[in-house]
Amino acid sequence: MTALDGNAVAGVLEDVFGREMTTADYACVDCGRTGMVAELAVYVGGPGIVGRCRSCDALLLVMTERRGMYCVDATGVI
Repeated sequence: MTALDGNAVAGVLEDVFGREMTTADYACVDCGRTGMVAELAVYVGGPGIVGRCRSCDALLLVMTERRGMYCVDATGVI
């Protein structure tokens, strides 16, 4: 599966968080890399959206949609 950047899911992020999120800052809990959400390695398709750190490939963000509601797990982000 080919990695996209965070801009590929900008619309979904805005729907979930209610504002532009690609320019929001993040820090990886595993390696400490900091950057903007637009820089994440994002994978779409399958059961949801996955965002990974470009430095260490740690799982930072998982978003799934069920019955019109999004479930978000961002435990990899500080």
